Amino acid sequence: MNYGLYLSATGAQSSMHQQDVYANNLANVNTIGYKPDIAITRERLPARLDGSMQPMDAKLMLEKLGGGHFLQPTRVSLTQGALEKTENTFDLALKGDGFFAVDGGFLTRDGRLTLDNNGTLVMAATGKRVLDANNQPIQLDPNLNTRIDANGEISQNSRIVAALQIVQPTDPSLLQKAGASLLRLDPQSPAALVPADAAVVQGHIEASAVDPIMAMNAMIGASKAVSSNATMMQYHDHIMDQAINTFGRVA
Repeated sequence: MNYGLYLSATGAQSSMHQQDVYANNLANVNTIGYKPDIAITRERLPARLDGSMQPMDAKLMLEKLGGGHFLQPTRVSLTQGALEKTENTFDLALKGDGFFAVDGGFLTRDGRLTLDNNGTLVMAATGKRVLDANNQPIQLDPNLNTRIDANGEISQNSRIVAALQIVQPTDPSLLQKAGASLLRLDPQSPAALVPADAAVVQGHIEASAVDPIMAMNAMIGASKAVSSNATMMQYHDHIMDQAINTFGRVA
């Protein structure tokens, strides 16, 4: 097997994956409550160390090249996005770690909420019901003034009528994106949801946590890495062609 071709191929695959992740982050630079993805790769040890050939003599030159890279599951960065003031009663932002609990086992940082025709508090973007501390939908009177404090307690006419459920997973690395600014834990996940200490800020929304400059630079870097690895694959292909059609014919 051409060891160099293998390294270049794995490098191209990893870089293409990173390019896709960074491009998706960049596309969501204006998505409310969006959390950027992190492309994870793991270095593969040289074949002698990674397998069962450790007693064999080391091929020092090959071992200096390493063993390429493996793709790992993409993770979600929980970086805090900037808070933007809207002054809308049902626009809410979270300051700190935590998520709003949404019907169906979903979590979100998209605090653009509204009341549906039945007076139920729902996400404006998806229509999914927002849950209270007892895991129940929140019913409000649309004709009354509504105040929501930093603890998520909802008051109408100076009377507390509900409290938002704000939670976070015990292992945030197990969060999976479900689209429409929603996240969830795999049902088979060992992680659990626990109360979070995030403060609710009424009349604000959380902007996307993507830094457009950093995302653009990362995407360009990944694109260059794809091109470089593809060029190296062409070099290795040319070398193999020479070895077969030139040296083989001479022999």
